[in-house]
This record gives sequence, structure tokens and C-alpha cells, in this order.
Amino acid sequence: MRPMIDERDKLKKDLEVAKFDVAEFSKRCNLANQAQKITAKAFDKANTQREGVMDRITQLEEANAQRKRLMDKIAQLEKMVESLRAKCYDLNGENLSLKSETDEAVKAIVEDFRSHFEFTPNYENFQTFYINFGARQVLTKVNELYPNLDLSTIEVDYPALEEAKD
Repeated sequence: MRPMIDERDKLKKDLEVAKFDVAEFSKRCNLANQAQKITAKAFDKANTQREGVMDRITQLEEANAQRKRLMDKIAQLEKMVESLRAKCYDLNGENLSLKSETDEAVKAIVEDFRSHFEFTPNYENFQTFYINFGARQVLTKVNELYPNLDLSTIEVDYPALEEAKD
């Protein structure tokens, strides 16, 4: 009997060791399950962040493409500005030459008028010139204000003209 008791004790010990091993294995399985859940959550979070990062990368690529298009437009505009600047310099030079030609022509016309003023029959002297000039200005203003008015019948008679002729 003793061998059976020993065997029974041995089996009890083996059973307890097995229970301990099962309990230990269960703990390890629970820890592994928890670790797997944590890992799954971490992977989900990482995938969510990865999707966000991928979206941001796509946005940055689109922004970079738009920046390149804008840089190309800026380069084209800079070329246009340079072209327009060159045209402006050319026109400025042409303007200066035309201005100098106009100034010379005006000087020549004024000088010619001054030198031949006294030979004009309607303006024998300055007094007559300014009277006729004033009358012309008045009639021009009346014609502007009343365009339907017939001014052909108006005769201008100034005693100052008679005095100037004497």
C-alpha cells in the first residue's frame, strides 16, 4: 500500500504542479491577449496616424505642384515685365525725341508769328488784335451755349476798332 500512497502523493503533487502550470499558462495567455489587444490598438492608432500623414503628404505634394505652377507664372510675368520695361525705355526715348522736336517746332512757329505779326492785315497793332480776339471768344462761347442760334447775321462794330484804324 505504501507504494500506492506514494504514487497517489506523487500524482497529487503532479496534479498540483499541473494546476500551477495551467494557472501560470493562463496568466501568460491573459498577458499575451492583453499585449495583443494593446498591440492591435497601437497598430490601429498607427494606421490612423499613417492615413493622416499620407493625407498630409498628398496635400503637400499638391501644394508643391501648385507652387511650381505659380513659380512658372512668376517667371513668365518677370519676362513680360522685362519686355515691357524695355519697351517703356524705348518709348521714353522716343517721347523725349518727339518732345524736343515739338519744342523746336513751337519755338519756330512762335518766332515766325512774332516776326510777321505786324504784317497781318486784321491785326495792325496789339490793341486791334486783342479786341478781335475777345470778340471771337465771346461768339465762340455763345455758339457753344446756344448751338441752334444763327450767328451769321451778327455784325461786330467796335468803336475801338475805328479808333485803332485812325
